[in-house]
Amino acid sequence: MSAILGLAQEMFVLLMIGLIGFVMRKTNILPKESNFVLTQVVLYITLPCLIIYSMDIKMSVDLALDISWLVGLSVFALLCTTLTGYCLRKRASLPENRKGVYEAAIIFGNQGFIGYAIAFLLFGEIGVLYTAFFMIFFLFYVWTYVVYVVARAGQKISWRQIILNPGVIATSIGFLVMVLPVRLPSILGGVLEDIGTMTLPLSMILIGSLLARIGGKQFKQLIKNRYIWYATGAKLLLLPLFLIPFLWFPVSTTVMGVAILVTATPTAPTVPMFAQKYSGDVEFATFTVATTTILCVLTIPLFYALILFVR
Repeated sequence: MSAILGLAQEMFVLLMIGLIGFVMRKTNILPKESNFVLTQVVLYITLPCLIIYSMDIKMSVDLALDISWLVGLSVFALLCTTLTGYCLRKRASLPENRKGVYEAAIIFGNQGFIGYAIAFLLFGEIGVLYTAFFMIFFLFYVWTYVVYVVARAGQKISWRQIILNPGVIATSIGFLVMVLPVRLPSILGGVLEDIGTMTLPLSMILIGSLLARIGGKQFKQLIKNRYIWYATGAKLLLLPLFLIPFLWFPVSTTVMGVAILVTATPTAPTVPMFAQKYSGDVEFATFTVATTTILCVLTIPLFYALILFVR
């Protein structure tokens, strides 16, 4: 019970950081230009640093079986999320600049930020290690297919632009660091850690600031938009359910806990960043992030309780 309460408290802290960003923008402490600046800082500096640092881990033969399960579960989860997002987008009657955002909001979870926090809170350092392996394919996927999904509705973008971006470059470097028998120098690792850990608070401040742009009339329209609630239900409830049958497989509780709870994370704050960068519907993306982040305070502890009940 204490772990479940701690988990809910962690989610509540994120909401408070977002509220700070909201207040700062409403009071003009953050000018309107700040959204673009924060987007660039996170996408091009703090997030790549976090990716490289998180992948600076030591391989172990004893972890081979768990790692193989994590990779398999990760591929399965990506297939489920992609098919779900694609099917829901094809059935949606939305403007083009919303369709890509709608699909991305379903596919792209806050795994790199909230996922690591949840894994460390519940499973300690081994949870962080397992999350890193679970996210190997996810990181490449986000910076290729998810960018393409958002960008195709707003502006032309070549495959070269998709591949040669900070996320893919950082993931490639991180993968080399992971497989090579040497570790990053402690000073460099410390720098990457300090910069990377700014990603979550900056992202949530940006979400609050973006949410402050939504006027009262637009807020009423968005909260009545059924597609936001379709995306919220798919992201928080449907997608994690695809992994529940694996709880009866001979897999460790830690592996399954990481896989299910990381998949159950809310829509990532970087979806509005991508929307802003590639001419998608920023307000639609921001509101979806807000609803999923608020409601995950209930759904993630619910899935954790289900894991404990089955195991």
